[in-house]
Amino acid sequence: MPEREFEDHAIEAKIRLESLESYAAAGIIFRMADDESYYMALVSSKGYFRLDAVNNNTPKTLIAWTDIPEFDGVNINMKIIAYGCNMVFLVNDKWLGEISDDSHEYGGLGFALASYETSEDDSPADEEMDNYICKTHLDSITIDTRIKIIEQEFNKWTDDSNINAEGRLRFAETLAAMDEPAKALEQITKAWKRRDEVIRTVSATAAIRTKKELLFASRLSFRLGQFKEAEEYIDSILDQWANTAEGKMAHAEKIRILNELNRYKELKQFVKKHSLNISKDINFYAIMGKCYWELKDYKNSANAWGNAFELIREDKDSSDKNAYGVYAVNAAKAYELAENISTALARYIDAGKFFLNNDNIPELAAVMPKLALLGENNWEARSLAGKWAYSIEDYNRCSKEFEIADKLRCAIRPRPKADPALYYLWGLVHHIKGKRKSAITLLKRAVKLAPDYELFRLKLEEFTAADEEANKCK
Repeated sequence: MPEREFEDHAIEAKIRLESLESYAAAGIIFRMADDESYYMALVSSKGYFRLDAVNNNTPKTLIAWTDIPEFDGVNINMKIIAYGCNMVFLVNDKWLGEISDDSHEYGGLGFALASYETSEDDSPADEEMDNYICKTHLDSITIDTRIKIIEQEFNKWTDDSNINAEGRLRFAETLAAMDEPAKALEQITKAWKRRDEVIRTVSATAAIRTKKELLFASRLSFRLGQFKEAEEYIDSILDQWANTAEGKMAHAEKIRILNELNRYKELKQFVKKHSLNISKDINFYAIMGKCYWELKDYKNSANAWGNAFELIREDKDSSDKNAYGVYAVNAAKAYELAENISTALARYIDAGKFFLNNDNIPELAAVMPKLALLGENNWEARSLAGKWAYSIEDYNRCSKEFEIADKLRCAIRPRPKADPALYYLWGLVHHIKGKRKSAITLLKRAVKLAPDYELFRLKLEEFTAADEEANKCK
């Protein structure tokens, strides 16, 4: 490539890509300050376009992999218009995207070829240069630096009349995936405007918005806090396509919007009216738990929070396990106000166990008053109280709570299974207080209940050895 440096330019390059059974990409490097700082525009053999700004050999994605329609995997006619900090990209005469970035103001040109490790799906994978062979041919390249021509090309390809709606919608999906909801929504608005203009040239037909596009626009508006606009898009789906797959998703979105707007009475009515079209998942029950709570309908709030809690407890793959404890507490509060005390206590215990297992001592402390009030005669509640007391080094209370918990459990018929952690911590407390014999007895109980748990066994061996050594010194 020429060593000349360019600032504003219109580049057109004809490239042939031979991937030779590997996943590859080829393209143009431009505004290249040096070998480690430049822009790189690539087209992959699977039909995706990508733009990166590389600074000191560290890439930053400006346009993530974007689908190129009707691409044959070989022939690439790439057009790059760089005008100030604004850039427009076309491949095979199809507009793919626009971006504004000031990472590099000028520089040289380069030719890029990359090979990627193939993945099981069709999405682009991480770069992996070893063991892959690919070829590319730069058949021609032109660089136009005439400012009038660059302005003309830039104006042409930023004018909505020259960009079809589908191209902008594809780019909107890319921007949404890059967590750029405002930019994505802007592209959707431009796409609709372009489509409306085309329709008006042939008829007076009303504007066309597909249900998929309306759902997409609503979700973007929701992310931006534009709830009124989000609701308008959703209502349009519900009016026209309520019984479709998108309609079912629109019902869920409507529930989210009404919840965000604190329109609880309307939300309750909406759910009652459209119950058959609503997917009752964890999020639904969590929202309805809050809704009924705000309406002081504690029985239904308790049932909703209880359902949310049970579903998240059954979902082994849930990525939001922290919600487990929150849902349990919310369900417990609602059950308590609904005067279902036994279920309220059970949920407080579930919450306490979760907070304890996750070392969330402040949240565990927050439920302790309820466990003390409702669980005075419940061995699990007293056991949790003892474990919490141990965590704050209140060893007297810890020992007392464990003793009461043990007596309460032993009085139950049939007797519940013992908790080895209780005896382990109880033994540690006795050892701290200098009660070596009883500490060993308690640790033996813990080891018997959990023989495969190494920590219990090692601690028992440590205490036994220390006791034997102490006896020798007498």
